[in-house]
Amino acid sequence: MRRMIFVPILIMIAILAIAGGAGLWFLNNYNNYQTDDAQVTGHILSVSSPQAGQLTTMSVKLGDKVTAGQTIGTITTAPTTGTSATTVAAAAKPATVDVTSPIDGTIVQVPAVQGQGVTPGATLAQVADLSNLTITAYVDEGAINNIKMNQDVDVTVDAYSGTTYKGHVQNIVSATANSFSLLPSSDNASGNFTKVSQRIPVIISFGDNGGNNIVPGMSAEVTIHVH
Repeated sequence: MRRMIFVPILIMIAILAIAGGAGLWFLNNYNNYQTDDAQVTGHILSVSSPQAGQLTTMSVKLGDKVTAGQTIGTITTAPTTGTSATTVAAAAKPATVDVTSPIDGTIVQVPAVQGQGVTPGATLAQVADLSNLTITAYVDEGAINNIKMNQDVDVTVDAYSGTTYKGHVQNIVSATANSFSLLPSSDNASGNFTKVSQRIPVIISFGDNGGNNIVPGMSAEVTIHVH
């Protein structure tokens, strides 16, 4: 008798639990858009050689902090050839050219070696502004209509999964991610067209890093509060 009473009760509890779970899932998906297709991004600028010569000094290394206009190296220009007195005098005294950082930031790469010969445009170092990072999240085109400017966003960086950072939608790129690919994934001219859902990059502001060493390229997850 007790079993006959408990079985319907257990069935009812199971149905309510399933319905409650489905309701919570629907509510969460209505209120939020979540994706782990995101990464930390930031401005990384290359410092290039302005002209040919020899890199006589290189005064920075990986991790060094630099300021805009700070000299990070010098290039001794190659002597010129000619017959005029002015040219001969210039050849006798090779000039030096200062190489400076274009922004305040952190040195993240130094491919050049002091003493090597350089050509115009050769990358000597790369500097990143780690104080002004953003998150680039790729949103399915079917959901992009729900994404609006200034919506609040919760950000989790995989390397620091225990910490949630606050941000907001800063920009919605006016093109799909595939538009920037060197090898587009669709070939409509072949006659074998398969529709592929596109993704649209959404730029999310990123505030205080909480003292963590967050750098461009790290994987992230975002929750955009759409309703």
